[in-house]
Amino acid sequence: MKKIFTNSFLLLFAMNGFAQNPSKINIENPKDRYVDWVEFNASNAPVFKNNQVFLIDEKNKSSFSAATKLINKETDQLGFTNYRFQQTISNIPVEHAVYIAHVKNSRLLLQNGKWLMHIPDGLPTTASMSESAALQSALNYIGASTYKWQQADEEAFIKTETNNPNATYFPKATMVYYSGEDDVVSTNLRLAYKFDVYAAAPMSRKIIYIDAVNGNVLGTKDLIHETNANGSAVTAFSGTQAITTDLNAGTYRLREIGRGNGIQTYNMKKGTNYASAVDFTDADNVWNNVNTTKDQYATDAHWGAEKTYDFYKNNFNRNSIDGNGFLIKSYVHYSNNYFNAFWDGSRMTYGDGSSTDGFKPLTAIDVCGHEITHGLTTFSANLTYSGESGAMNEGFSDVFGTAIEWYARPTQKDWLIGGDFYTIRSMSNPNAYNQPDTYLGTKWYTGTADNGGVHTNSGVLNFWFYLLSNGGSGTNDKGFVFNVASIGMAKAQAIAFRTLTVYLISTSKYINARTASIQAATDLYGAASNEVIQTTNAWNAVGVGGGTAPLIAGPVTAKNANSIVSDMPSISVFPNPTSKILHLQMANTISESKNLQLIDVAGKVVFTKNLVTAKGFNNFDVDISNLQTGTYFVRWGRDKIGTVVKN
Repeated sequence: MKKIFTNSFLLLFAMNGFAQNPSKINIENPKDRYVDWVEFNASNAPVFKNNQVFLIDEKNKSSFSAATKLINKETDQLGFTNYRFQQTISNIPVEHAVYIAHVKNSRLLLQNGKWLMHIPDGLPTTASMSESAALQSALNYIGASTYKWQQADEEAFIKTETNNPNATYFPKATMVYYSGEDDVVSTNLRLAYKFDVYAAAPMSRKIIYIDAVNGNVLGTKDLIHETNANGSAVTAFSGTQAITTDLNAGTYRLREIGRGNGIQTYNMKKGTNYASAVDFTDADNVWNNVNTTKDQYATDAHWGAEKTYDFYKNNFNRNSIDGNGFLIKSYVHYSNNYFNAFWDGSRMTYGDGSSTDGFKPLTAIDVCGHEITHGLTTFSANLTYSGESGAMNEGFSDVFGTAIEWYARPTQKDWLIGGDFYTIRSMSNPNAYNQPDTYLGTKWYTGTADNGGVHTNSGVLNFWFYLLSNGGSGTNDKGFVFNVASIGMAKAQAIAFRTLTVYLISTSKYINARTASIQAATDLYGAASNEVIQTTNAWNAVGVGGGTAPLIAGPVTAKNANSIVSDMPSISVFPNPTSKILHLQMANTISESKNLQLIDVAGKVVFTKNLVTAKGFNNFDVDISNLQTGTYFVRWGRDKIGTVVKN
């Protein structure tokens, strides 16, 4: 069947009751939230009202709401000012309920995110238990033997690091409404204390949510973002590189102030307390520090941080990872026999490796870029570190870690993560390292380990980026034959950067990344551009929002992406088999209302859902998780369109 779903996640809509009719709108969950994506033409876009969000209710009426908290605003390279608002109820923030308003010339041209429509009656506005009791519940859950605030040197360190005499690691709660890490759902809202708990032994840093009524642990979010395996990129791998240092009392240190608010690299001497870290020093600023403690690897961490800063500044005019010159601190020689590196929400830390990689400190250029990009994600989309959102968090770090390697070291580049010392992932062939290259494909991880497989399911985003940059053809795990033409890494990384920093929010899933990246490509290169086509093709290739052997494909042909010439709808239903969600894509020449039904092998109708389709492209998600396993006939209106297997 000829491809016609070039914009299948944006329903074309003309809505009554609006002073301004949206040009495109996507309704993901209209019973629970306002629309999650709405666009306007420049000629009829509403005037942006400062610190207010634009809402479309279930009656298709528009309004503005000031029940908001402005998280941040940034002006991007295309001249849009992007405001991130968090929803509030009774002035209490709703965790993960975020709208992004994309404004140009004082007009709201696009808004996306998640915003609750129906607030449950009787939500408490004050806690029934004290903050100290809630903190004790959090500490009982963490179960650490030692915490950072219990160490006097670490408390002194945080005051010095932040230049704030009142700074402390001791958790101070904020009050939020919380419904979980994977999504924001009104019926699950609970009033919660939100704590940032940094444990020293065993080391961990988590955001933890405690029910303010009964003290139960509602959820956690890891702030330690790791690679699980890293490598070394010292002179043996990257050659002699220019770095910037400072001169202090006649001695050179791995510090500089030329990039943003600075780049600093410290020696932890195999300890675990940041307060005990000291400077790496050199007498003549010619850093040939090969010694038994492997101090030569510190220059790679320093150079890697500098090149990561340069990559984002030179390609996207971003002043460090937060856009405001964030001071990038790296700590080398962390602990013993520690085969890991991590971003903890504030700083970079590198272990000295283990027997796995020949005890090489984990400071390879792609690892530096990967970990520091976790910071970029924290300051932009803030993707939660679990499930699909966490997989994309890891994936974007792999994407930009690789892009930074290509930028910093173009004569020694590859599509491997950790390729200098111990390969842990391949972007060009994720299956080779037991990662999926297809969404919900044969190697897709469905368990609970590793925060829901964040280091495994990132392979889908990695392969999407590889195909978009490099091109490729083949057949994915869903039987879909794909062919993606290369647009080059420069354009692919521009699309990925805009997707991450402009459109995604904390609970975004792969399907949201598809929509956002197509929009990003449209912003950068135009709606009918080859870049948009290949971005779409690459998502189809990895099975996100397309790229499956369809349950049925109607006899629709198309003269172009917006011209349907058949009276019958084209229908694709996937994946097949499925354990929970059926995705429906339809292209209609008319608006209509019909029932989608599933019928068991005995002829009994076991599932019915009325769907109202608009003229044009439509996309629906149908939850069939409550059905028993087995084979079902699928009927659209009076027509049987095939079978689907529920597993």
